[in-house]
Amino acid sequence: MTRISDRRLAARRDPLLTEKVVYSVGPQHPSLPAPYRLIVQADGELIERVTVEIGYMHRGVEYLCQRRTYSQCAALLSRCEWLAGSYGDYLVSAAVEQLAGIEVSERDQWLRMIVLELSRIASHLFWWGQLGLETGQITAIFWALREREGALDLLEMLSGSRWHHGWIVPGGVRAEPPTHWYECLSRFLIVLQRALGEYEEFLSDNAIWINRSELIGTLEADYASARGASGPVLRGSGIGHDLRRDAPYLKYGEVEFDVPTGEFGDVLDRYRVRLEEVRQSMRIIEQCLDHVGAGPDVGAKPRFAPGDRASGEGRSMASPLHIPKGDVYVAAEGPRGELGLTVVSDGGPGPTRMHLRSPSLYHLHLLDELCRGYLLADLFVIIGSLDIMVGEVDR
Repeated sequence: MTRISDRRLAARRDPLLTEKVVYSVGPQHPSLPAPYRLIVQADGELIERVTVEIGYMHRGVEYLCQRRTYSQCAALLSRCEWLAGSYGDYLVSAAVEQLAGIEVSERDQWLRMIVLELSRIASHLFWWGQLGLETGQITAIFWALREREGALDLLEMLSGSRWHHGWIVPGGVRAEPPTHWYECLSRFLIVLQRALGEYEEFLSDNAIWINRSELIGTLEADYASARGASGPVLRGSGIGHDLRRDAPYLKYGEVEFDVPTGEFGDVLDRYRVRLEEVRQSMRIIEQCLDHVGAGPDVGAKPRFAPGDRASGEGRSMASPLHIPKGDVYVAAEGPRGELGLTVVSDGGPGPTRMHLRSPSLYHLHLLDELCRGYLLADLFVIIGSLDIMVGEVDR
């Protein structure tokens, strides 16, 4: 169908109506993905204002990083972006490399891209299942976790950990992937391609889902851009900005992929953008495999992060890395948008100051504009379409 406007309802002006109602949603509401609180002012079922309260999960990660080595900082940031923890590893490594003038081999750059895109896929799969739950489609979360487990299996084969990997380190990657890892990755891509077709048939073409998402939570492009939106939220409003294409890092400038965009900026557009991004990530991984080949580099030796054990013997410890004084800002196109990191160094083993740019923080404060004029039943579908990561927000 042709969509020409949103479905906001006009505020009622009947003087006989009762006074406004204020709902407190969270911080333990089952439909919220993590602890934050929404204060919703409504006229019956019609939302008039949404105020966001954050801080229920604050752990002081940025302050803790001032008293940690760089490898320890990467472990903390990985827990801020816990659905795609490799982005925390990459940001710290990229900052150290820029400050210290460390060059990363081409092969390691391709391997990093594979891991980052696998992490993006794993994050988007969890989002798809969670969004299905918001509309009562419980099957979606079981299907999504089924494929997500395949991505986590591949990441575990590299690092030994399913969530917080630490495989991307300053100077490259920790070690070469096992020989059979490439074959497992190729099989996973085949399985995921088939699963995406099932997802489309199950939810994308579902009349109930379309009715719950079409022209709901519309976000104008100018408004989104002016308030710092990025990633799928911005692209869903029609602005095709993607750091991988517009400010390429690693080897993204040498691969071909499309940047999907929406037209109306509603929940349905943001949904379709993220689902298409999974396909584009698969496309990028396939091109990366063409460059790294089907097995480990001949003569390659294991690589270890500064501050970690220097060998499997378990006897010696490498000294912490000291990098020159200076400051740097690095950014990556994370699953939720521009994930940036500012690092200030005084030449010591860890940063003097570290600050994380969280796309979820910007998107969370779009809720008031997104929800006004819609019904309470639409609130959680709109939240789900933003894919908020509170670990980024309460860092």
